[in-house]
Parts: sequence; structure tokens; C-alpha cells
Amino acid sequence: MSGQQIFGLVTGMLSGLALFMFGMNVMSDTLTQLAGGQLSSAIDRITEKRLAAWSFGTALSVFVQSSVTGVMIGANLGTTATAWLLSLNSLGGSFWIQLLKPSSFTPFLAIGSVVFLMFANTARKKSIGTIVIGFSVMMIGMDMMSSAVAPLQDVPAFNQMMFSVSNPLIGVLVGIACTLMIQSSAAAIGILQALAMSVGVTFGMAIPIVCGAQLGTCLTAILASLQSNKKGKRAALLHLFYNLIRNSVFLVVFYLINMFVRFPFLQAETGAVGIAGFHTAINLLGSAIFIPFGGFMIPLVHKVIPYDKAEQQEEADTLTILNPLFLSNPGFALTQVKTASVMLADAVQEYFDAYLDSITQNTEEQLEKTRELGDKAGRYAAQLKKYCISLSARRMQDKDARNLVLLNNAVNDYAEMAERITNMLNSITQFREGGHSFSEEAEKDLRVFGSAAQEILEATVHDYTTQNTRLAETVQIYREIITDMHGKISKRNVRRLHSGECGQDSNFVFSDLCAGYERIVDRCDSIASHILTAAGEAVRTPSQEQYDAIMALFVDKFEELDS
Repeated sequence: MSGQQIFGLVTGMLSGLALFMFGMNVMSDTLTQLAGGQLSSAIDRITEKRLAAWSFGTALSVFVQSSVTGVMIGANLGTTATAWLLSLNSLGGSFWIQLLKPSSFTPFLAIGSVVFLMFANTARKKSIGTIVIGFSVMMIGMDMMSSAVAPLQDVPAFNQMMFSVSNPLIGVLVGIACTLMIQSSAAAIGILQALAMSVGVTFGMAIPIVCGAQLGTCLTAILASLQSNKKGKRAALLHLFYNLIRNSVFLVVFYLINMFVRFPFLQAETGAVGIAGFHTAINLLGSAIFIPFGGFMIPLVHKVIPYDKAEQQEEADTLTILNPLFLSNPGFALTQVKTASVMLADAVQEYFDAYLDSITQNTEEQLEKTRELGDKAGRYAAQLKKYCISLSARRMQDKDARNLVLLNNAVNDYAEMAERITNMLNSITQFREGGHSFSEEAEKDLRVFGSAAQEILEATVHDYTTQNTRLAETVQIYREIITDMHGKISKRNVRRLHSGECGQDSNFVFSDLCAGYERIVDRCDSIASHILTAAGEAVRTPSQEQYDAIMALFVDKFEELDS
């Protein structure tokens, strides 16, 4: 081949590969965004049973075209759909059969989807148009690769090189290397199909390359997991073990039998359909074996990456559901943030309850327990804030973006509550360590005010967890209750100050604690507005019945203040 022919072949191959991978990534990303947070609830429901998890992973990967979905075995089978789509380009026959080839209808599909996208007036319609464009670009890229490599069939050196790939070890290494370079086993197998349609590829060449490509995609997952926690590393290692055991056992058994039987089809040429068929067959075989007997891999993974006590404690103190790997699926990551924000809400509630107990019990043991709970709430808040920042940089649907803003605001509210409780705890601890104390009446006022704030926080956390708008509808009443209570307590404190029952030091700390309680209720008010906004509702004036019912819950506290 002349230099000009080589240059044209290389540029044509690279251009086709670029379009192929771009189209596949556009399809994958857009489908993932279109699914959004619905993936999480579906996974939670379906993956409780192994067979259901396999079915779900298969169906999910058919559309998303990524084996990193968490439902490993089914996901591996689902990715074989790409090869079947690409094999349609090898159809031959009459004019009407030729029309079924993607290379025949893709140009019309592409221009139609572009026009559709230009006039789409909703995010969902735009996503559908983008998916179709991604499919069209992927198929155009496949056709370009096939056309670019066609001249190689007349090059003896290339044919000799392809013959060497019939060696199973070399074929596996070629498949691994190709996948590592382009970071996609589907694209590596797509290149093999393009060669099969243009220059001819035998089964003996295709089988080890396909197995190597599947091993290569596991190595890319291993590399991606290096920045993850141990849980992420275990997931990637489990994926590697599955593909390594499945492909290695198949290759060893297959070629051992071939030493005695000599399979004649290994020398026969395979088309794109044959490659897709083998790709599916080996994944079906792996599914049949590993679904009922794959449990042995879990202990194997734990032997490589032990699950020690330190990690158990770390998981108890951190939000392990906020895995950085989930950020590649913004909709799923958003649902994880929502779940984690509920965990933060519970942690803040637990911290405030312990704080109130520490005021009444005043023991070192209780104080230590309270500080530990405060550290836990602080860690949760810091993790969530950092994760929300990372997630906000990802592309997502408009609805998911709005929900992320609301969740981030709620996280900030709970984080401020935790900081406020810490400040109050430090204030009263220093006050007592200095040898000071409150009068009996002041102690009672703080207990009543703290109990009222505690009940409102409990209602807030409950309604936030269930996304119940009841709190949001009645928060005005809670605000009125706290304002009235703070006013009465402040007047009583001024009276004690003038009478000499309390000194300036106790007055300062007392006022600081009361302001802290009211600030916590302010944050409850803010969270109530987030609940309403998420539900698409506006603030409504509470009815007289609601007012009377809630006031009745706090009447004993007002009576205690008046006594």
C-alpha cells in the first residue's frame, strides 16, 4: 500500500471509531439521565432476588450500554445488545432486506432526529431526539470503519498479522489491549465486527479477542475504583473475578477439547452476526453457571480486601451510600443524596435529644455520648455538602437539578442545626466548668423551651422523611408558638436579672441557649418550605381547626411557664 492509501485508511478508521464511540456515549448518557432517580427505587425493589437482579441488569444494560450498573451478571449480558445492533449492517439480499441495514436508513433517521430536536419543546422530547441522533452517529461510525479497513484484505502482511491472532493467548492480549486503549469492550467488539464485514475474520480469531475484550472492561473498572472506598474496590474486583473465571475456564476447556476434537469451524470465516452470537452465548453460559453458584465469589473478594472492624466503624460513622462511582449516573446519585439527607436529619434529631439529656443529667458519660453524636452529624453534613457540589457539576435533567438544589438547601439547614447545637453544648459546658449554675426557675424555663423545640424538630424530621406537607402547612403555628414562648421566657429572665436571682454570666448563656432553640425552629421553617416546593404546592394559611389542635399540644408548656 502507498503512503497515501495508508494515511486514508488510518484517518478513515479513526474518524469512524470517534463517531462510533461518541454516538454510543451520547446514547448511554442520555438514557441514564432520562431514567433519572427512578433507577434507584427500581434497583432496591428488584435486586432482592438473584434471578430478578439478573433480569433487571440485562434489561438495563440493553438501554444504557454500560456494564457498570451494579447488577453485574445481567449487565454483562445486556451489553451484548450493541453487537447485535451492529450486526444488522451485514445484512444482504434483496433491495427490501437491504433497507433494513442501519447504513441504509441511518442518514434519514439522523436528519429526522435533528429536525425533531430543533422543534422539541420539552426536556423529555429533547432526550429522545438526542438518543436517536446518538444511535445514528454510532451506526455511521461503524459503516465508516468497515469501509476504511476494506483495502486491507489485499495486503498480505495484514492477513499474516490477523492469522497470528488465531493463537488464543495473542488474541486475548489483543482484546484486552484494545479495550484498555478505547475504554469500551463494546467498541472493541464493534471494531472486530467491522473487520469481519470487510476483510474477513475467522472464529479462531474472534473467540479469544471477544474474551479478551470482556477481561479488558474489568480492568478499566479496577482502575476507576482506585479512588473509591473499599466497597467500590470490592465491586470492581467482583466484576473482574466473574469475567476472569468465566472466560478463563471457557478458553481452557474449549481449547483442551480442540486439541483432541479439532473443531473445523475455527477456520471458517465469521461475520458480524457470528461475533454477536458468540458474545451472547458466552454471557448466557456465564449466567447459567454463576446465578445459582456465584455466591462463592463474595468470600473470595473479602479475602482479597478484608472487611475489618475499622471499616465497620467507618461505615457506621460515614455515609457509604455516597459512592463517587455513582456520580456517573446523576439520577441514581441524586436518590442516594436524598436517602443520605434523611440519615443526616435523623442524626441531628439524635444529637439534639442527647444534648437535652446532657443538660439535665450533667455527667461526663452523657457529655461524651453527646459529643460523639455531634461529630457523627457533622461528618454526615460535610460529606453531603461535598457530594452535592460534585453532583451539581454533572449534566442532569432540569427536574433533577431543581431537586438537587432543594436537597442541598435542606442539608445546609440540618448542618446549621448541628452547628447551633454544638455551640449551645460548648456554651453550657464552659458555663458549668466555670462553677456557675442557673436558678431553679431558669432551669425549668430552659427545659420547657427545649422540649418545645424538640417536638417541632421531631415533626420536621418525620415530615421530611415522608415528604409530608402537613408540617409545611402548619409551620406558621409552630413559629407563633416559639415566638410567644420566647417572649414569656425572656420577660421572666429579665425579672430574675433585676431581682438578683441570676447574674450577668448566667443571663448571657441563658439568652444564647434560648436564641439557639429559636434558630433551630427557624431552620425547621426553612425545611418546611423545601417540602412544599418539592411537592409543587404553595404556602397556605392554616385553618382554625389546625391552629387549635396544635396549640392544644403545647398548652401544658405555657401553663408551666405561667405557674
